Amino acid sequence: MKIGIDCLKIEPSFAGGLNTYTLGLFGGFASAGNGHRFHVYVTRANQHLFAKHAGQGNVTLTLVDKGALPLRNALCRATLLSRSPKFFELASNAAFRNVRAMMDAQCDIIYTPTVVLQSFNNSRPTVLSMHDIQHVHYPEFFSWPRRLSRKITYGLSARNASYFQASSNFIKQDMLAHFSGISPERIEVIPEGVNLQDFSQRRDASAVQSRYNLARKFLFYPAQLWPHKNHLTVLKALKQIEIQEGLKIPLVLTGASYAAAPAIRKFVASQAMDYVRYLGKVPFEDLVSLYQMAALVISASLHESNSLPVLEAAAAGTAIIVSRIPSNEELAPRLQMNWFHPLSPEELAGLILSLWNDEKTAASQAAHNRQQIGFYSWENAARKYLQLFERIVSA
Repeated sequence: MKIGIDCLKIEPSFAGGLNTYTLGLFGGFASAGNGHRFHVYVTRANQHLFAKHAGQGNVTLTLVDKGALPLRNALCRATLLSRSPKFFELASNAAFRNVRAMMDAQCDIIYTPTVVLQSFNNSRPTVLSMHDIQHVHYPEFFSWPRRLSRKITYGLSARNASYFQASSNFIKQDMLAHFSGISPERIEVIPEGVNLQDFSQRRDASAVQSRYNLARKFLFYPAQLWPHKNHLTVLKALKQIEIQEGLKIPLVLTGASYAAAPAIRKFVASQAMDYVRYLGKVPFEDLVSLYQMAALVISASLHESNSLPVLEAAAAGTAIIVSRIPSNEELAPRLQMNWFHPLSPEELAGLILSLWNDEKTAASQAAHNRQQIGFYSWENAARKYLQLFERIVSA
């Protein structure tokens, strides 16, 4: 089977979940895809991200002229003025006509991991990972042009993709509720994964602790500074602990600075929370060390398709505090976690206090999760994708 993977929208400078997901799954394909050929469509800017697998006999990197991508962006801006999905569909199909024809000629099936389709008229079956439709639930987190863009591109993708991958049953049901044209059998639930070797291999903690001048013991929240990551609830919980208990529990934050950054910085400054350290984007090796060094990892999101930080913390051997949202709850049958309501700083404060000095519980949970995390390896996830692709092509 010849499988096309459309990676044209992967931005190499972005250090977020979408890139982690795509690169992790691609590594899984490279390991589990014997007997299949992978045509990976890349740009000059991002081809280096996939280069380490290009030497394998079943992986071919195809460099696509990026000239069509600025054109597509220009058409998108024009669409925002016209507010016409049909215009956007016609324009996208025209802009990517040659790329689409090449993919259809070279592949039996085409998989897009990056949220929406590039064009909407492939002759080969297409599989799309839309990941989530957060803009439907939290429109206030998006500017109006971004909301309109999402409405048009997600709607067209939902109408034209042959099949979909959802990272949780919650996302599958959410898509079925908001896209009437999709039938349940067209959505396959395949959880996200984690690179077990990267996160379980122990690293030198002392170098990282010295480099960033970190406390010996700290909480760790790895998340981009987006509103839905819900940093303010975490900060309010720690401030409550400081006021009520006189205890300043160090918190380390990593991730790129986005729309929520001003509010986070303002809160930290106004509350004199000098025990909160924001490191920004850090090298991957340092990120793994932070996971392993932390007393507890927090994932406080309001909305997720599936939680990569939860899986990464489990692989790193660190106990986890998570917001009680549907996608996190689907991990509960295998992983042991500590729950709080995502909008309750009081509940989170109590949970942090109870676990901060309870090293026995944290160690027990970490040991259990290390035994279970193999189920979520990227190689295991890749096998499920390949089984899906085989069913589609054979049908």
